[in-house]
Amino acid sequence: MTSKTLLSFFVLIFFALTLQTYSQTSSLYIPRNIQKAFEKGTRSYDGKPGPNYWQNGSDYKIHAEVNPITSILSGVETITYHNNSPDTLKRIVVRLYQNVMKPGSVRDWPFNPDAFTDGVKLDYFLINGDTINVSPKSKEVRVSSTNMFVKLKNPLAPGDSLKINAKWSFEISEKVPIRMGNYKDGDFFVAYWYPQMSVYDDIDGWDILNYQGNVEFYNDFSNYDVSITVPNGYTIWAAGELQNGSQVLKEDIYKRYLQAKQSDETIHIITAEDRKNNNVTADNEKNTWHFVAKDVTDFTFALSKSFVWDGAGIEVDKKTGRRVLTDVVYKDSTMFWDTGAQIERTTINYLSNVLPGYPYPYPHITSFCNKGRGGGMESPMMTNDGAPTNKARFIGLLFHEIAHSYFPFIMGINERKYAWMDEGWASFFPQETVDSLVPGYDYLKRNVHGYESTAGMESELPPMVVSYSNKSRYMRTAFYSRPSNAYRELELLLGRKLFKKALLDYITNWHGHHPIPYDFFFTFNRVTGEDLSWFWKPWFFEFGYPDLGIENVTVKNDTIEVKIKKIGNIPTRVEVTFIFNDGTQGKTELSSRIWKNSTGTILVKYKTDKKLSKVLLGNKHIPDSNRKNNEFIVK
Repeated sequence: MTSKTLLSFFVLIFFALTLQTYSQTSSLYIPRNIQKAFEKGTRSYDGKPGPNYWQNGSDYKIHAEVNPITSILSGVETITYHNNSPDTLKRIVVRLYQNVMKPGSVRDWPFNPDAFTDGVKLDYFLINGDTINVSPKSKEVRVSSTNMFVKLKNPLAPGDSLKINAKWSFEISEKVPIRMGNYKDGDFFVAYWYPQMSVYDDIDGWDILNYQGNVEFYNDFSNYDVSITVPNGYTIWAAGELQNGSQVLKEDIYKRYLQAKQSDETIHIITAEDRKNNNVTADNEKNTWHFVAKDVTDFTFALSKSFVWDGAGIEVDKKTGRRVLTDVVYKDSTMFWDTGAQIERTTINYLSNVLPGYPYPYPHITSFCNKGRGGGMESPMMTNDGAPTNKARFIGLLFHEIAHSYFPFIMGINERKYAWMDEGWASFFPQETVDSLVPGYDYLKRNVHGYESTAGMESELPPMVVSYSNKSRYMRTAFYSRPSNAYRELELLLGRKLFKKALLDYITNWHGHHPIPYDFFFTFNRVTGEDLSWFWKPWFFEFGYPDLGIENVTVKNDTIEVKIKKIGNIPTRVEVTFIFNDGTQGKTELSSRIWKNSTGTILVKYKTDKKLSKVLLGNKHIPDSNRKNNEFIVK
């Protein structure tokens, strides 16, 4: 046996023992398909990628053209797909997202027939130079709603790659703009737009879930070289870095763009006056904008002939001095949007230096205003947001969508199965920023109320129920409010320092990879040195709701004893407030760990020589679905 073989043998033995140790300390239910990933060594019970972890990816070269008058996008693309898996692939799965608009496609809600389009029109599709028959009668291709299954004439071996060439077109919807669309007056946000390779992973193999309207991202990390042609006067903003700004922008505009990157103050890159004087883009009949984005999970872009453009820069990494452009694109005079670049700066600073404290890794973040009343949609380096008329909601919206840069984009989370793994974080992070900029708003109070009012309803499903199967009216509870409240309780349970340490460990190990819930759970178990299954189970796996109640209060000499019962199964921290006859108060606070080994009741003691008037349980920041049992008045 060689020294190299011997070393490999001991590594495998160590890995096996590690798996055994961590698996024995967790009592979480693990589905069979996920168990196989741990057995194959692609995942580890310590929360890190296993020694056999792999993932596939692609290189996309796309040239697209948008006709704003007809709302038609046409394009040609070359995809080089890399099979890094240990499997020989006998077929590939290609996503044709805009087939969601075709009659007969599967959708999460009914469309007005007037909104139907022809979906994606494929003029040609080649694999390694061979033309593939994509007609309905083809024996090598099957199209099912938004998925196209293609049998490979020559199976793709491990370590090999194949090349796809395609030409396609579709109509950008104006009537049903699902997360993207034609927002009229020449304003477009374009997403879910190009034939894209589906994900082939170590858990399920090919992701064959259709895009039906609700499900969101699950994409490989890929490289993009994209050129987009539009008529004169139209400006394009996109993922990645603009490669030919000096050629497509007027000299003054381009200088302001470069200045904004270095300025802490907002620079008005394109003003309403510039638009009025047609002093924005190069004087060509058409301009082609060129962008490059590396190691990202998707590519989106926006275009407008009338929107203004503000930008500022911020340093996100003091070690390297790396700066990020925070810019906003909007219809002039839209309420609050003139403050957007600075709100973005504050957001990026918080995410980079406070929580999670991981420097924002991309060159820019661009927020596009779609002129709607509210709501938004995220993509790498780009967000598509509405225009709330409430300041706190505006700040929260921008922050929420930008927070998705971390989850699911820095970490390639499968939102189709685990929406809570990114929506929960994007709902958790904005609290301190919103409250600091809008005193008295109380973001957490609203988030807590939203959760406790829907928790435990018959159709409220636990987060671990795969998201694509959750059609409940309370799906937002499972995706947004329940996990964000769980993260808040977890932070208070562990303390910010340990909480942040575990979170950074999770991000560092899974940056550029595809984590699943167990990777998150097991990372926190390892970093904290504690099996947190008692916390994970009720919050993420079980049906239930939070409800603490005062069962009894007794006063013995100088000691007040409060018996508290955990009526609901969701563990929360405990706060007991004692109000005395002289108007003064006392307080006892306990973390949710008090319920770890509890049978369901605890006794809280408080020593005082004052006469008790009232006992209150909980507060507005602790979820409790029934507050009627939270008060005891001394008679």
